[in-house]
Amino acid sequence: MKKALVLGAHLDDSVIAMGGTIAKMVKAGIQVDVFCFGNGDEAYTHPGDSANAVKRFTRDAIKAHERLGVASFECYDVPDFGVDANREFYQQCIRVIRQHKPDVIFAHYWNEYFQHHGMATISRDAWNQAAWACSADFGVEPHRAKKYFHFEVNDPLPEPSHIVDITDTFEDKMAAWMCFEDAHDHLGELDNALEARARYHGSRAGFKYGEPFRQSFYLMENIKDIKEIF
Repeated sequence: MKKALVLGAHLDDSVIAMGGTIAKMVKAGIQVDVFCFGNGDEAYTHPGDSANAVKRFTRDAIKAHERLGVASFECYDVPDFGVDANREFYQQCIRVIRQHKPDVIFAHYWNEYFQHHGMATISRDAWNQAAWACSADFGVEPHRAKKYFHFEVNDPLPEPSHIVDITDTFEDKMAAWMCFEDAHDHLGELDNALEARARYHGSRAGFKYGEPFRQSFYLMENIKDIKEIF
């Protein structure tokens, strides 16, 4: 079975960025695992409600990812604004890559606010570090994923290399997004924006709905048989 790993800064990033692609992979028989850091403690609109927000957002995130059919969903449970490029989170990205042994990794790109920017760095570099014979406390067996793709959450992804046709899974994405019941208090504009974005990206490739990705070549693709280059 082919495996994909999605690394997100927050509980809802995977759904916003690539919910349609996740559903499409699952329906194609690909195992999808999702790992994130921020626990939703800033997802509240009433003073003093942070602790309850964590419970609600976590509950909704579990429902959303179950709706998409992921094999596993794990949150490292740190404050939303505490997500940054640091040693601890870098180690956890290495751990989860070695644990799930994905063929492909999906994660953030840099042209977004600092939490997403930090995740773009540690997840991309962990793709490299997880393949080294080191840091044995975070997985004894090294693993190198074959490919790595950046996704779009808030800001436009520059020069995408791939656009996935999610016309047949767009409703799955929106159903997963609607699982985040309280998120509509502070992210309600996304209800329409997700469709507008999907239509825009789809129109660039001749689809009704699409999701953009940018492949990273931070680690080179090794060609043994020259036919592989075609």
